Amino acid sequence: AGQLEPEYTPQRKIHLYHCDQRGLPLALITPDNTVAWRGEYDEWGNLSGEENPAHLEQVIRLPGQQYDEESGLYYNRHRYYNPGQGRYITQDPIGLRGGWNLYNYPLNPVSEIDPLGLSMWDDAKSGSCTDGFCNALSFIIGPSKFDSEEDAALDALKNINNQSICSGTEYGGLICKDVKNKYFATTPISGTNDGLTLSALACPQNTTNSADYHTHGMEEAGYENNKFSPLDISDNYKNYRNGYLGTPDGTFGKVDISYKTVTYQKNKLTDHCEIR
Repeated sequence: AGQLEPEYTPQRKIHLYHCDQRGLPLALITPDNTVAWRGEYDEWGNLSGEENPAHLEQVIRLPGQQYDEESGLYYNRHRYYNPGQGRYITQDPIGLRGGWNLYNYPLNPVSEIDPLGLSMWDDAKSGSCTDGFCNALSFIIGPSKFDSEEDAALDALKNINNQSICSGTEYGGLICKDVKNKYFATTPISGTNDGLTLSALACPQNTTNSADYHTHGMEEAGYENNKFSPLDISDNYKNYRNGYLGTPDGTFGKVDISYKTVTYQKNKLTDHCEIR
């Protein structure tokens, strides 16, 4: 009778990644602190040299990229990137929403990444980027930015309070701060005539949430529409962020959780429905 050879099962070993500020792997470390692999890269994320005594297959490159040995390209989830040319080999699947150049990788990979292979358009539109071409694009398609949180909230409420009064619907969003201490408002969402939920909202990556803003629709009998509700105020303290309010009579309100104050400024906003 023949004897079957036992099935070979490769031994599994854990290696920990040590990466640079771009997410490029610099070394693979074993649990006993031995360097099993070490790599060096040029400015564009191309591997320029490596030490590989353990003969490991390390295929990770810039965030979202995997080296494909057969083609020499980098697999980037939605398409392939040619490291020699510094561009993708196919057009951006989201079209011009990804920018004017359908083949480009972010122009400065030292500070910008494209983990999905979809470009910087969304970052520019959201307000999260502050440098390079992405920042320049953000001036065109992104939110207005201000030196103070209060100015950002006032601008957002000036833009939405009229619509809120016309529809009798509450609108609101978040105030975010970027890494250069500039403030901007997220796009407002709508609620109902007597409420709005902001818990599902988040500021873009690389920014922090410092406040929220919302409106109170139109004047309604039985509602104190021109001031913060007790629930509004408690939510601000619970979420540890300031709150801003636009009211039907044009009042601009603020809950300041640091100073524990609630203040109102009259005639800062539109106080009537106006079809624009």
